[in-house]
Amino acid sequence: MRSGSWRNTIDEQRHKIADLLQESLSLKSYPEEVLAQCYYRGLKAASNETELPINTFPVECPYSIAQVLDSEFLPDTIDL
Repeated sequence: MRSGSWRNTIDEQRHKIADLLQESLSLKSYPEEVLAQCYYRGLKAASNETELPINTFPVECPYSIAQVLDSEFLPDTIDL
């Protein structure tokens, strides 16, 4: 179940990333470099929050970095 808070959190984090990338152009490729590591951290957090086993979720991030950073992109569903 998604709430407005869920959407606001995503928007806030995307804005923070965009601000950091704008402040330091040398970081432009950094998000793609760390996507896998960040996704794994998110897996652990999702598992903890939902109390579902970590292997319930996709092993690798199912989204491109362009989708992750796109302010208009929200996945409809994830096949678990």
